[in-house]
Amino acid sequence: MRIDGGQCLSRERCDRGDRGFSLMELMVVLVIFGIMTAVALPGLNKFLRSVELSGTVDREATSLRVIRQRAITENNTYVAILGAPDNILWWDDDDNDGIQDGIEKTGQNEPIPSWVTVANDPGNTFASDTLRFFPNGSASESGTLIFSNADGFQRSLSVLRPTGMVTVQ
Repeated sequence: MRIDGGQCLSRERCDRGDRGFSLMELMVVLVIFGIMTAVALPGLNKFLRSVELSGTVDREATSLRVIRQRAITENNTYVAILGAPDNILWWDDDDNDGIQDGIEKTGQNEPIPSWVTVANDPGNTFASDTLRFFPNGSASESGTLIFSNADGFQRSLSVLRPTGMVTVQ
């Protein structure tokens, strides 16, 4: 005996078609899911690489901002080497000679991944790899670095000389 919803009211055996999905229906769903995954996976990988590039640029910008803030807070010049192998090397230039001495605080951030290309922006290049942040917050020079990956995704990191402001675009 059945009601309108198709449920069995007694312990009688229901029709075979009322018990669930057939094997053919499940196979069709799995094939459709597989095709959709195959189409979406390359786009997802490209998106994840762009997110990782953005994280790398943000990390480098944060390092420069912290170095600038330390120069202001400690009322001392800090030096950042932008051309250090795969990262930013910095030190507290206590004697203001621009040379890293053994007694000066030093540090470096995490290495930049090998798949990231870093280049000076041709329209706003840094004159040298050495960037100084002064106690008043200003920087020794202005410039822009372009970070890119093999997919063509780019982000830029800029430093403005008069204010020492570090921006990411």
